[in-house]
Amino acid sequence: MKFGKTFESLLTSEWRQQYMNYADLKAMIRDATENAPDPKEASTFEIESYFNDFETLFFSTCLEELNRVNEFFKQKISEARRKLATLKYQFLVSDRHRDPLGHAKSKMHLDDGEQRNPLSQRKLRLASTEFYLSLIMLQNYQTLNQTAFRKICKKYDKYIRSSEGASWYHDNALYAEFAKATELMAMVTSVEDLYTGYLANGDRSKAMAKLRVPPLGEKTSPTRVFFAGLFLGLFIVGAVMSVISWFSLDLKPGFEFMFVSLLRGPIMLVFYGIYLALNVGIWQKVGINHVLIFEVEPRNHVGFLGVLEIVCFFGYLCTIVILGYLYNDEFGIEEYYILPLIYMTIMAVMFLNPIRVMNFHLRLWLLQLFGRVLAAPLFYVSFADFWVGDQLTSMVQCLVDHYYLVRFYIRYLLYKLDNLYGFEPDYGVAVIRCLPAWFRLAQCLRRYRDSGSKSKVYLMNAAKYSLAIMVVVFSTIQMETNAKYDYMFQNPWAWLYICTAFLTSVYSLGWDLLQDFGLFRIWKRENLFLRENLVFPKWFYYFAILENTLLRFVWILEIVLVHFDVLTVYHCKSLIIFCEITRRFVWNLLRLENEHLNNCGKFRATRDIFLTALNPTEELLLERMMDESDHRLSSRLSRHPTPDPERPRLDKKYF
Repeated sequence: MKFGKTFESLLTSEWRQQYMNYADLKAMIRDATENAPDPKEASTFEIESYFNDFETLFFSTCLEELNRVNEFFKQKISEARRKLATLKYQFLVSDRHRDPLGHAKSKMHLDDGEQRNPLSQRKLRLASTEFYLSLIMLQNYQTLNQTAFRKICKKYDKYIRSSEGASWYHDNALYAEFAKATELMAMVTSVEDLYTGYLANGDRSKAMAKLRVPPLGEKTSPTRVFFAGLFLGLFIVGAVMSVISWFSLDLKPGFEFMFVSLLRGPIMLVFYGIYLALNVGIWQKVGINHVLIFEVEPRNHVGFLGVLEIVCFFGYLCTIVILGYLYNDEFGIEEYYILPLIYMTIMAVMFLNPIRVMNFHLRLWLLQLFGRVLAAPLFYVSFADFWVGDQLTSMVQCLVDHYYLVRFYIRYLLYKLDNLYGFEPDYGVAVIRCLPAWFRLAQCLRRYRDSGSKSKVYLMNAAKYSLAIMVVVFSTIQMETNAKYDYMFQNPWAWLYICTAFLTSVYSLGWDLLQDFGLFRIWKRENLFLRENLVFPKWFYYFAILENTLLRFVWILEIVLVHFDVLTVYHCKSLIIFCEITRRFVWNLLRLENEHLNNCGKFRATRDIFLTALNPTEELLLERMMDESDHRLSSRLSRHPTPDPERPRLDKKYF
C-alpha cells in the first residue's frame, strides 16, 4: 500500500485537520513536474527560475504545515502534563486513605477540613486506561507526521532532482517540537508505573495486559473473517430458499396469518441487525469513530466483521426456523408452532450467558446499556443511552410482535385457551407502544436536569416524544371506538389521531434534519441546504432528506391501503416496520456523522474521564507537582541532550 493511503487509514480522524497535508503537498510536486517548462523550448534561466519559485513556495507551505503540527502537539502535550499530574495526585490521595488491608476508607480528610469520598479503583483504572490511550494516540500522531514530512521531502528530491528536501527535513522537521519523544515517553512510562504499582499489585505483565493498545492497522483475526464469511454465506442461501418457498408454496390464509404473526418480529430483528452491521461497516470505512462516540472500550470492541458474524449466525438460525415451519409436513414436525419459541430461547440463553465467552464484553455492555435505558430517568444519559432509546422507537412494532409471541405461548403452553390464535391488540400493546417514547422523554428530562446551561433544546426534544405518546393514546381510543361507526373516518377520534400523527411527523422530520443531521446550515453556494463539513458524497444528503421525509409519513400509506382493501392490516404492518427500519439505517449514518464532526471540532479522540474537582489547596499542590516533573525532565534532557540541529546534514541514505 502506498504511504498516502496508509497515512489516511492510520490517522486519528478527530485530529484530521491537524495532521500535515500530505496529499496536497504531493499534488504540488506532481503539478510542478507536469507543468515544468520544456527543456527543448525554454532556456536554462527560465527553467531554473521556475524551479526556484516552486522551491520557495513548496518549502514555505511545508513550514506552515510544520508550524500547525507543532502548535497542536504543544497544546496536547500541555493537556497531558496536567492530566498526568492530576492522575498522580489522585493515586497518592487514594493510597494514603487506605487501611492496612488495602480497602478504601469511607471519607478522606483534606488539610482544609473538607471531607470527600475516595475515588474507587474502578474509576482510577478507567481514567488510567483512557489517558494511556490518549498518549499512545499522541505518539502515533508524532510518528505519522514525522514519517509524512520525511516521505514528502524524499519525494521532492526524487521528482525535482534536488537535495534541498533532505536539507529542509534535517533543519526543520527532524528536531521540531512535535518530534521530541522524550517527554511523551516519560509520560507513558509514568502511567505504566502508576498502574503497575497501585492497580496491579506490582505485576507489570498484568498492568500491560490492561493498558496495551492494539497497533495501528492491525488486521482482523482470520478466524473472525472465516466465521463471518461462513455465516454470511449460510444466511444468504437460507434467506433465498425461504423467499422462494414463501412464494412457491400454496399457503392457506390461516397458515399464512399465523406465520406472519409468529415470525415477523424475529425476521425484522434480523433485518435490523443486517442494517446495523452495514452501519458499523460504513462508519469504519469513512472514518467515523463510533467506538469513541458509544464510549466502547477500544481494546476489545467488536468491529464490522464481528457484528456481521453475530447477525448472520442468528439470521441463519432464523431461516432454519422459517423453513422448518413452512415444510413442517415434510420434516414431520407436528408441534411446529414451537419453533419460534426455540429460536427465541437460544437467543436469550446466548445473550444472557454469564460465562466469559462469545463476546462477553459486548453482551455485558449491552445489558448495562439496556438497563440504563429501562431505568430512565434515574441514571446519567450518555450518547449510547439515548441512541438506543431512538432505536427502540423505530422497533415498536417489533416489540409488539414479540409481546404477541409471549402472549401466544402463555396461552399455548400454560392455559390452553380457546382464543389461542387471536393476535388482537389489547391494552398491553398500547403500553408497549408508549414505552420507547417514554424512555426518550425521561432521558430528555434527565439531560435537561444535568445540563449546566439548562438548554431548552432538551425540553423541545421531550415535547416530540410527548406527542408520540399522544398519538398512541388517540390511535388506541380510535381502534376501541371504531365498531360504533360505519367506517373509520366517521369516528372523531380518527381525525384527532390523524392530526396528531401529522403534527408529530412534521415535528420529528424537522428535528431529524436540523438537530440530528445538522443540515440546512448553508443556504447558498455549492452545499445548498447542507453544512460546511461533509463526510459522505453530496448526493447522499439530498437522498437522505427525501427518504426521511417520505418515510416519516409512511403511516398515511398504511391508512390508504387498508381503507381501500389493497392490503390486509398485518401485511401493511410488515411494510411499515420495514420502511421504518430502513429510515433508521440512514438516520444512524447521518446522526453519528454529526456527532463525529462535533468531536472533530473539539479534537476529542478519547473519553473524558472526570475524576473530581480540586479545591484551591489541591490546585497549588498540583502546580507544584507539575513544576517538579518539569524540573526532573529538564535534568534528564541536560544529561542526554537533543542532538544539535547545526551538526552536518544527513545525506540521502537517511531516507
